[in-house]
Amino acid sequence: MNLDEMKDVRGFRAGAPTPDRGRLAEGRARLTGAAQDGRARRIRADWRLAAVGAAAALTAVAVLATGIGGDGADRSAPADTRRVEGSVGEVLERAATAMEKGDPPATPHAGQWIYTKTLSRDPGVWPKDKSNTQPSPRTGPQESWTLYADPRFENGKEGDDRSPRERLQFLNALPSDPDAVLKKIRAYYPSGKDNPESEGEHDMRAMSVVLETRPMPPKALAKLYRALAAVPGAEVTPRLVHDAAGRDAIAVGHDEKGQKVRREILIDPRTYQYLGDRWLIVKDYKESFDFPGGPDDNTPDRPWKAGDIMFQNALLDTAVVDHKGDRP
Repeated sequence: MNLDEMKDVRGFRAGAPTPDRGRLAEGRARLTGAAQDGRARRIRADWRLAAVGAAAALTAVAVLATGIGGDGADRSAPADTRRVEGSVGEVLERAATAMEKGDPPATPHAGQWIYTKTLSRDPGVWPKDKSNTQPSPRTGPQESWTLYADPRFENGKEGDDRSPRERLQFLNALPSDPDAVLKKIRAYYPSGKDNPESEGEHDMRAMSVVLETRPMPPKALAKLYRALAAVPGAEVTPRLVHDAAGRDAIAVGHDEKGQKVRREILIDPRTYQYLGDRWLIVKDYKESFDFPGGPDDNTPDRPWKAGDIMFQNALLDTAVVDHKGDRP
């Protein structure tokens, strides 16, 4: 691969935040080990696959959320006091039913680009020595352009770096049975042998990547929501939360014994559109950087408290554009 191609590969995930120490949490050691033996491409899906997207038009237009659905909450109250009624199955069935009523987006054509604007927030990069006590936060929206049909990501050797066209084809071929959907998603974004994870962890990781695909056919999104409800340990937070952009959101995650970090999918409570995701600390612990290939010995442990948000990513805007650099 020449220099220009390498630049394009980096650009494929330009919207993804840098995978710093804080975001990797307890799995950092095994992720580093996996990267060292050639598994880095697959593991990057766990850090963040850039939120590629497309609109329901073939020209530079923004995606408009479908204004259907709703949870009947009292929106005059603060978001964190408003309850989300129903079990995870009931909430996601409402979301799936709403999505099934939507019209399918027009399919982009080769030569067009996917514009995406995201907002990622995390506590920042932890200082490299004990003389500093606070991390340096990283904020602000990021924009990226991804070629819709890129042969370099469609040759069977791309690992988890699939093109938007290939991912759309995957979505359109999903079965209706939720368990069968989960099985296909696990195979599409598999766990590496050096990256052990429970079935629930695997499902949430792979699901968070697939949900970022654009264009997202409404019927495919309905299937993904029903599959999300079938994830082992899946549960819905009983109150609305705020996403990275301050928007109200339904949070769906999974719970299992010994869990320290909970990955959550965020959904708009009115339109049921996918908003983004976040990693929530559910148990106090200190993240140690003492592992092979990690920072030097002067790097202090990073304390995490239950309720801290380790990382969150919000999809702000997405469109199909004719040229790289175009905006909706």
